[in-house]
Amino acid sequence: MTQLLLTIEDESKVSALKKVLQMMDGVYVTKPHKKRKTGLDLAFEDVAAGRVTKWNSVEEMFEKLNIPI
Repeated sequence: MTQLLLTIEDESKVSALKKVLQMMDGVYVTKPHKKRKTGLDLAFEDVAAGRVTKWNSVEEMFEKLNIPI
């Protein structure tokens, strides 16, 4: 199966083009799927936005989070 990606700048042409393509046998019109972000992608975003905390040790982290050891 061959796929073709079209980029259409003029919104008014989209509906007419979809109708023409749907009239053709074996041609299907689908919307592109958005790529889901993985946990690693989200982690990189956290680092870039500064949403990380660095600890000198595990004991220090537990102490700051009020977790008894």
